[in-house]
Amino acid sequence: MSDIVKAKQEGRGFYSNVRDPHLKWSKRGLNARTCTISLGPDGDQDAPVAAIIWLNSGPGDPLRGRHSHSCDAINLVVEGGMYMDGIWLRPGQAKIVPADTNYGDATVTGEGCIFLEIFGDHHGARPVYDEPEEMAYWNEVHGNVLDR
Repeated sequence: MSDIVKAKQEGRGFYSNVRDPHLKWSKRGLNARTCTISLGPDGDQDAPVAAIIWLNSGPGDPLRGRHSHSCDAINLVVEGGMYMDGIWLRPGQAKIVPADTNYGDATVTGEGCIFLEIFGDHHGARPVYDEPEEMAYWNEVHGNVLDR
C-alpha cells in the first residue's frame, strides 16, 4: 500500500515523500526522472507546481542541459548535492532563478541529488532547452509529467 493510499484511509488527505515509488514518475531517463505535484486544485494549470527531480550520478542526463523557464523557479536540494552555475547546493540550500534566465548543466555528487523545483504555474514549469536534441529528449521522456 502506498503512503498516499494509507494517508487517505487514515483521513489525512495527501501524504507522500520524495522517494515514494507510487508517485506519477516520468518514464526513466538516462540518469534522471521527474514527477510533478500540483500545489492547487486538481486540473488548475494556473496553480503553482513542484517538480521532484531525481538525478543519479553518472553521465549527464540531457535533462540537466542549459535551459530557461518563463517564470521564476526555486531549486531546493533535499538529498545529495549538485554544482550548478558556479555554486554547490547541499540539502536545505536553494537557488532562485529569475524567469527567462538560462541555467543548468548540473553536476551531482556521488550519491546523486534529489531536489524540488517550484514554479508559479504549470505553463512556466515547461523548460525551453538551448539544444534542440535536449528539448526533444525532455518531451519524449519527461514532457508528460506536467499534463497530469
